[in-house]
Amino acid sequence: MTQLAVVIIVVLLPGILATSIADKLTAHSKWDSFKFPLYALVLGVLTYSLLQLLVYGWDLLVFAWGALNFRRSSVVDWAPLAIWRIARNGNSTVPSWEIVTAVFLSVPVSFIVAACVQHKVVTRIGNLMKVTSKYGDENLYSYFLNAKENDWIYVRDQENSLTYEGRIVACSENEHVHEIVLRDVTVYRYEDSARLYSVPTAYLSREIGKLVIETIPKDRFAEEYTDVYETAD
Repeated sequence: MTQLAVVIIVVLLPGILATSIADKLTAHSKWDSFKFPLYALVLGVLTYSLLQLLVYGWDLLVFAWGALNFRRSSVVDWAPLAIWRIARNGNSTVPSWEIVTAVFLSVPVSFIVAACVQHKVVTRIGNLMKVTSKYGDENLYSYFLNAKENDWIYVRDQENSLTYEGRIVACSENEHVHEIVLRDVTVYRYEDSARLYSVPTAYLSREIGKLVIETIPKDRFAEEYTDVYETAD
């Protein structure tokens, strides 16, 4: 095995773990055979960079401790990681503690990256700077159903002449179908909105473009509950 192959494996090890965790925590389209290794490489370098910052922080503490004890030094004794040396000259070895520590650090790195993706941090910054008007990486179906203002919705299935009223639990999609899970579901006939029945939860799966989804205004429920309470009194 060549030295370059060893470097790639060592860098990708924490990156693969971080990418796998971030993959489970974020909603996105399926990654192809190019994107996953690319993200693993980027997150691997990011993890080792975080480890390097921690090592440099320790070097500064050692320097400060020596200064407090009157063992002054004109410069800080910086300790670069061996992973950078092996990438630069190809004839160094990587200590096992660097690899093990990087693997552990890959877990918080994956959570931070997933949070940035989920909350669209980069996109929001770009929007504030007027760099882009893009809303995110996911398509409009996922973006709409995951919006904070959407809680109660109408799902209109015109093909089967039904309307579903319920609260969003989860949604997903693939190349062919849209899926959505609702709770506290009431089913109406589409033509005249006559109430048919109610169920605790419902799973809907239809071909893309078959469902029409509408947000129910919150004041609509406030008025409904007020009418119920007045009737009860």
